Amino acid sequence: MSRFDPNLAKSPEQWCASALRDNLSDRSGHLIVAGIVGGGFLASATTPLLGGILAAYCFVKGMQQAIAADKNKKLIKHVGCIAHVLNRSDFRSYRNQAGDEKVLAELQYAESEGMSLSAEAWEFMDELSAKLPAAASSSQDVTAERQSPSTQTAVIDYYDPTAVNQIDIVSEMSDRVNNTVIIGIPGSGKGMLVANAIREIKRKHPNIKIFVIDPKADPKEAGYFTDCDVVKPFACMDAKPSTVAAWAESSFEDYAKYAQQNNQTLLIVDEGTMLGNKLSQAKSTLLVDKLTAYTSGGDSVGRNVWIVMQSPYVTGASLNLSTTSQMTSIVIAFSENIGAIAQWKSAKIFKQLSLDEIAALIEASPKGRAIYYGKTGRWYMMPELTNYSAYDRDSRKYLPGSESENVTIDSPQGDSSSDINSSTEPQETQISERAQAVLDYFNAAKNKEPKTLRDLKKSAKLSNYSDIVLTVTLTELVSIEKIIFNGEDQWSKVDW
Repeated sequence: MSRFDPNLAKSPEQWCASALRDNLSDRSGHLIVAGIVGGGFLASATTPLLGGILAAYCFVKGMQQAIAADKNKKLIKHVGCIAHVLNRSDFRSYRNQAGDEKVLAELQYAESEGMSLSAEAWEFMDELSAKLPAAASSSQDVTAERQSPSTQTAVIDYYDPTAVNQIDIVSEMSDRVNNTVIIGIPGSGKGMLVANAIREIKRKHPNIKIFVIDPKADPKEAGYFTDCDVVKPFACMDAKPSTVAAWAESSFEDYAKYAQQNNQTLLIVDEGTMLGNKLSQAKSTLLVDKLTAYTSGGDSVGRNVWIVMQSPYVTGASLNLSTTSQMTSIVIAFSENIGAIAQWKSAKIFKQLSLDEIAALIEASPKGRAIYYGKTGRWYMMPELTNYSAYDRDSRKYLPGSESENVTIDSPQGDSSSDINSSTEPQETQISERAQAVLDYFNAAKNKEPKTLRDLKKSAKLSNYSDIVLTVTLTELVSIEKIIFNGEDQWSKVDW
């Protein structure tokens, strides 16, 4: 039995270790010593002036190399930028694993930071630049052949001074699904952006299954996830950390089983900051463990992840930099959070951050927002987006006639749920058999007081269910407003 596998993928930590090994091979110290010794010999053989010049030159070059090596270490450890220092063999393997787009983005970032590129990196850049003109020339030749002089028409290309600041961010997110972290304070429009991208993904890639873990479970925003295949909601804000940890573990287990049954899945973790904080309080590393696994090796097996957060400081979400450095960053800014953006200057996700530029883009945007796209390292005006929720966060008002379509919660969409969503007649939201049993318990309760898990397990019909199963089932009923969560692990009927 052989372990030979030329396409064996490395984890981000292993790649960083390889890059550090290659970076530590610089000979800056040797150059300084050689300059001093050589200068001494040259001074004794000729004149002290020539010896001093040689020693000074070697000293300066050695210090420059040492400074560059130190900066490389910081880029490798803190940003995950490694492509520019890898040796030929490692560079080829990294290119095969990460893809040309990722490698090019790293090299452009390293060059913008003033770092030297390896010979392999320059060969890669030359190879790409040679392909682009050839493709453009071929396209022009074909166009010229198809158009005779008699049929050619003049094209007037009007200059749009704002074009450079515009981006179709929904297309960027949906053309090819990548691991992405979406950041913005509450009310910035993260949910609206994700909702628009979800619908485009479903239109362009109908075979991709979308699984949502929703720690907010806000009924006003249920419309965001209408087109998703599975939604796992739970109101985590007032729940105990241990309860949140149990629900999150159950949700991730359900996702793992679901992903094994489908060729390509997108996991969306909403409100990652709140979920991370709750898990951190429960002494759980579940979130960082799962996301690290998915970002390291998930793409090759058809698993991608989006996480939505309120801050770029990943420690606030119980994550680490090695996880988010493997993800494309999208940041939304608007007038109310310019102060927060100013505090994000030290975040490692930004290649550049000018508050004046962001303020100008916010003012010029039709939605009063600016958006940062990590693949280009630039800020743009936020385009117009469709609001699929029942609520306008800017005006803090419900939208008239915007009731969300019914969605089967906590269950994959099948033919029956598709028929429900496409029906023009109002339909009752379907619930699981387990949820119906719990609802029957509440309806039959003589004592109209909030119930705990212990109370539910006293019922003969519910006694065999574990605490995790009951918690997930109660969450299903809360999300469709059949019962309400009172905090402190208590639930009751709406009309009690």
